[in-house]
Amino acid sequence: MPVVNQEMIRNTNRRLVLEYIVNNPPISRADLAKQLQLTKATISNIVQELLDRNLILEIGSAKTAMGRKPILLEFHKHCGYALAIDVRPRQIITLITDLKGENCQVTEYPFSSDENLLPLLEEIIAGHIENCRDTSYGIVGIAIGIYGVVQENQIVFTPYYPLPDPHLGQLLSEKFNIPVLVENESNFSVLGESAFHYDYENMIHINIHDGIGMGILINEELYKGHDGYAGELGHTILFPEGKPCACGNEGCLEQYASERAILEEYACRTGRETVTAEEFLKDYQQKLPETKEMMDLFVKYMAIGINNVVNTFNTDLIVLNSFFSNCIPDINRRIVEYLSRHQNRDCKIIPSRLQDISCLIGGIRVCTEHFLDIRHLQIQTLSPDLENS
Repeated sequence: MPVVNQEMIRNTNRRLVLEYIVNNPPISRADLAKQLQLTKATISNIVQELLDRNLILEIGSAKTAMGRKPILLEFHKHCGYALAIDVRPRQIITLITDLKGENCQVTEYPFSSDENLLPLLEEIIAGHIENCRDTSYGIVGIAIGIYGVVQENQIVFTPYYPLPDPHLGQLLSEKFNIPVLVENESNFSVLGESAFHYDYENMIHINIHDGIGMGILINEELYKGHDGYAGELGHTILFPEGKPCACGNEGCLEQYASERAILEEYACRTGRETVTAEEFLKDYQQKLPETKEMMDLFVKYMAIGINNVVNTFNTDLIVLNSFFSNCIPDINRRIVEYLSRHQNRDCKIIPSRLQDISCLIGGIRVCTEHFLDIRHLQIQTLSPDLENS
């Protein structure tokens, strides 16, 4: 057999073994051989290599009724850190964790549209690197979530803050000698929900903030379309010749149903200059009639948008992440009821479990997968039937 093929097979087997240990701890060498249908010698060699690289640990013996007690293995999640950065229109949020998304530390930084993003991120990243020198690998990867379109790690379009350098990820990677992975924030979000809560091959995550973005998983793979524009749900047309949008079109969904649009309309109706989400929620809890009208519009517009998604993708699960649906318990139920009156396709629509950190958690997943060279990091799954509102 040619050397190149032998090396390819060995790399594939190493990837399979490490991914299985990561996702199914603790496990013995014998069980690995059985589950992966590899020889005991192959497993022994790969396990020793992973131990030498400090990627896995021996954590003791399993209990057995008779015979030699097998030694159990688990992933050494503390061998390094992953750093995720969520670049929002008015703030930057970072999350640093171990390599299984645990031991989290969240930090918020102010950000305004007139700031140069690159030096700001350089300062933020340098501070985190300095605080992460106590492990074998330090920070193994940096994920940056962008509110806009990203294709092949290059930023193409950002509607709500000035376009950063398209090669932002490459510049940061070269400066710090760490892989930097840049992606649309909704794409990170669907990867986060998939890894940490809902293990579905086909699912969609809808983020509603200043805009409305959609992350799409098809057969467990992120779907981005021809040039990265797939999932721009907020820029589908709700009203032809309607309100102008930053994308250049008119009547886009996010000009009517995004958090920003709802709050701006509510402020206009109540004679205020601005209204925060927290102020709106307080008014809603006091049952002010204008808040009910705004939520009626939100339910109607989002149901129309989701109806188009269901009919287009016929997906297994839709995770809805918005301030309104997360903080007002009956909003998600009302959207489902509205949909049931207008279409007969069965699709579970549930609230996000990760909420404001969904993008960050997805970034942590991608960093770990990239560093370990594995395909699918799976932490925990919850039954959507139990979560369905």
